[in-house]
Parts: sequence; structure tokens; C-alpha cells
Amino acid sequence: MPKILFSTPCQPYPTQFNNVSLTDASSQRFTQQQDIFTMSGHMHCHGTHLIAQNISAPSIFLEYPTWDYFEKEVRKEYDFIGITFFQTCMDIVLDMCRMIRRLSPHTKIVLGHYGALAFNAFFPEDFKREHADYVCIGEGVSFFRQLLGEAIDAPIEQRQFPRCSDNLPWLDKHPRGAVGFVVAGLGCPSACDFCATTEMHANERIQLYPPDKLFEEIKRVYQTFPETMGIIIYDEDWLKYTEEVRELGRLIQEDTEFGLRKINFVAASSVESLSQYAWDELPLTGFKATFIGVESKFAPTEGYQKRAGEAKDTIHQLLSRGITCSGGLMLGFDFHDRVNILEDINYYIACEMTNHQISRVSPFPGTPLWHRLKEEDRLYDIPWVDQSFYGGGMKYRNFEPHELESLTLEGYRKFYETWGPTVMRLLKVELNGYEWCRASNNKLLRQERAGLHQETAQMLFPMIRACEHFAPNGLVRRRIRQTQERYIKLFGKPRRSQEVMSYFVLAEAFRAKIQEAIDPRNRHPKQEPFKVYIYEKNGQGKNGAPYKVLYPVRDRGYEFYQAWRGIKEGALGKLMPFLDKDRIAEAEESPAISSSVKFKLL
Repeated sequence: MPKILFSTPCQPYPTQFNNVSLTDASSQRFTQQQDIFTMSGHMHCHGTHLIAQNISAPSIFLEYPTWDYFEKEVRKEYDFIGITFFQTCMDIVLDMCRMIRRLSPHTKIVLGHYGALAFNAFFPEDFKREHADYVCIGEGVSFFRQLLGEAIDAPIEQRQFPRCSDNLPWLDKHPRGAVGFVVAGLGCPSACDFCATTEMHANERIQLYPPDKLFEEIKRVYQTFPETMGIIIYDEDWLKYTEEVRELGRLIQEDTEFGLRKINFVAASSVESLSQYAWDELPLTGFKATFIGVESKFAPTEGYQKRAGEAKDTIHQLLSRGITCSGGLMLGFDFHDRVNILEDINYYIACEMTNHQISRVSPFPGTPLWHRLKEEDRLYDIPWVDQSFYGGGMKYRNFEPHELESLTLEGYRKFYETWGPTVMRLLKVELNGYEWCRASNNKLLRQERAGLHQETAQMLFPMIRACEHFAPNGLVRRRIRQTQERYIKLFGKPRRSQEVMSYFVLAEAFRAKIQEAIDPRNRHPKQEPFKVYIYEKNGQGKNGAPYKVLYPVRDRGYEFYQAWRGIKEGALGKLMPFLDKDRIAEAEESPAISSSVKFKLL
């Protein structure tokens, strides 16, 4: 049986252009520049878990390892070492490859993920042979099965991927995983010239899981972890595949254990794919959050297929039905000049998305955009650490790079100063969803989906006092007060427990504000905890997971935090029912109040 080791790049990682974490998407992208209300979260490298779960051989996966531990594993002389990485970590990965060649020369090196696409396109053949034996571009399960001599067309299984979560770090520094993950498909046929995903899968979409299998895994997650807040269904544009979406919706509606009262999912979409549905049918599918590539107001006339249609109207239709929206704006297209780029930013802000990302157009090595700019002699030779999500390496037609960096930060700030913190935007969308569902003629929406919106709104209510107090301006403060009035109109006077929680949150916000003034968070970009996942192929993991998890580096601060959080939540959990004892009858009819404030960013 071959010995297999998987790994991400060794830490520490480089930071993005304004010194934010490479791996924390919440603070790096979706809630950046929101003062103390900038969230933090954790994601996992689910693609590697998918491969490890679907090969016959046992394997070990090092997620965010230290150099010392990686070297110790390399000395065990594995048959294959697979490294998954982003191009920003190219120098780290090349050093890892050299270490493997030196310490275990018989080991075969496999490079994968987006970094492999950049590696394959950028370096000459002799350099590539020196550092790697195989480069996986495309779907990784069949690639590894072929490498190991296994049946390529064997069924694919997905079971209990590590879960993700987000929160404000001053409320919960290490939020427990609350969002599940399952993969529907890989790749995208829309063929945007800047898209690495499209290039990796040759402009095609590969279905990995049909709706019945998705539903089976989604139910398993909710059964195993009752506190689950939602499921990410990974696919570059899953709403494009209407039969799959509607079939999953049918299965959710017919489910008597959880149904629309609990089950909800996040899935990427596009203006084009959403145009295939009647707006009112989308909440019935369990669809509750999405990421839409807005890219630019002018994208439809510049040949980008996914953007055919009116993005702002699409987003507003979703928000009005309780579906949270995130979306990306890209700055620095050839059609951008110093006038229309400001029009683009203002159009994007007018979309009023729940959270958002603003980035520069980036020529990812291997994409059609990169090849075109190479032919036009418009590529800069810059360090790999600057080939990041926020662009780099491109001679823009009408801008200097520093101008686009400034416009990026200005766009984030303007969004915050117009619509306020993401947590308040989330609350507003939950109120939208509750009102819309209660007014619906559909019983499932009135009785089930409305309850989901109510529960989430009640969980978010304690944030109002802190958000109002530290609002960036009077415009936002007024919006927050209007949201509070609307909440009271819908659900009545807040419970004592909610008021107590709101003062607790306010006190923590004061502490965070002082801390930010003394020692700003971006002085300490987040590095991820190192975990080892052991796939022994014997089904002995915790809660039925196909892996065991080890934490090789002991973190006493984290252990203390966990213990203190348990004590704090336990005390609050006992206090809340006591505070609300005079409203027991009402409590029996409406969702319970949590002893903590939790968020689902998407």
C-alpha cells in the first residue's frame, strides 16, 4: 500500500497588500475596513479532504504545518507528497519541494490547486521537472486514482468535511465550526478570461454530487451537529443547473425532520443563472445566501457571459426575500478610466450587498488574460508574494497600481460608511425574509422558513446597541435605529436576556475599540492553527468522521480560552431562562435565545 502525505504550504504565510491575512477570507475580503466590526473566520482546504476521502490508500493531511513538523514527516519517505497551494505561496512551496528532493529523493511530488496552474504556466520545463513529478490541473480525485492505479470512475463520497465559521474576534476569538461544506461540482463553462477555475477545468463543469447525495450529506451534518447554521454547496455557479437546484429544494421541502425550518444553503450564482428562476421560488429551495460576481457595471457590454442582465435589480430582489448577497467588484479593466471607475464603485455600493469584496483585475498565470497580456508585453516581473487576490504583475491601461490599491480601500470604506457594519446588514435581510415569508400564501414559507429568519434575527439583535454606539456616522446610526424599530414592530419588545446580552456586547465593543487604538488588529495578521488529519480508512474518527484530528503544537492560550468560553456560556445559559421566566409562554412559541452571538457571514 503506498504511503501518501498531503500538505498545505508551511507557515508563516505572506500577507495581502494592506497587511491582512491570506487565509482569513472574512477579514481579508468580505468585511474589510469595518473598524471593530471587521469579522474573522476560518476555512479549510476541502479539496484535499475530498481527495483523501476518495482514494483507497490511507493518508495524512497536514493543514497549515510548521517547517519542523513538515521536515519530520518528509523524513518518513512517503511514496507521494501532494502539496495544495495558492500562487502567493509559490516560494514557500518551492522550498518544500527542495527539502523533499534532499531528504527523500524517491518520493514523488504532486502539486495541485490554483498554485499548480501558475507553476505549470510560468516556469520552464527543466525547472518544473526539478521541483515536481506531477502537476494536477483539473479534478483531483480522478487524477490521484489514476496515479495510484485505482478505478477512476468509482463513486465519489463526501463525509463530514471540517466545518467553517465567522465571528467578531472580540466576541469569539476562536468560533466553533457552524457551517457545513459539500461539493456539487467543479469548473465553469462561462469562460471569463481572468478566471483560474475556468482554466483549470478547461471551460467545463464536472458534476461530483447529484441532488440526492447532496441532501443525504446535508442531513447528516444537521443530525451530527444540531447547532449547524447552514451549508456551503461548493460549485462555481450552482444556480446555473436548475434541475439540480429544484430537486434539492423538493427533498428539503418534503423532509419532516428539518425541512425549511432548519436546512438552508449558500451557493455561488450569477446574474445569468438567477434569471432562470421566478424570484418567489428561490426561498423554497432552501437557498439563503449567495456570492455573485458583479465584476463591473459595464461587464455585460464587455463580453462577460455570466453578467448578462441587471446586477443591482437581481441583488435587491434576493435581499427583499431574505437571501443574503455577497459579490465581487474588480477594478482595473482595460475599459476603466478615471471617470467610469468611480461610477462603477458607486453602482456597486448601490447594490447594498450584505458583505462584499473589491479587488484589482489580476492576470493569474495560465489564464487567457495572462497569455494576452504576455503577448502585449504588459506583465510586470514581481515577487510571488505580491501575486495575490488583490492583483499584481499587470501594466494597467489607465492606472498606476497604487491608484487601484487606494481605490480598493476607498471602496471598502465608502460601503461601510453608507450601509454600516455587515452584522446590521445581516439583521436587515433577516427582517426582510421574515416579513416576506409571513406575507406568503405558501404554508412552508409562513410556518417554516419564517421561523428560520426569526431565530437568526433574535440572535443578531444584541448587536444593535454596540453597532449604533460605534456607527461611523449619523447616516448609519439612523439606519440602525430604524432597523431596531422595525425589529420591535415585528417581534415585540426584546426579552430581558436580549437586553442583557446587548449590554455585554457593548462592553466588549468598548474593550475592542480601546484595543484597536492601542494595538491595531492588522499589526498581527492571522496565522491558522496547525492540524493533522489522519485518514486511516477504518471509520474511527469522532462523530463518524473518516479522519482523526491531531493538534501537534500545543496552544495554552487557546486551551484557556476554550475553558473560559465554556464557563462564560454556561453561566449565561443558566441566566437567560431566569431573566425571561415571566415570558415562558411566549418562549414556547418562538425560538430560544442563545447564550452567545453567532454569525453566518454568507
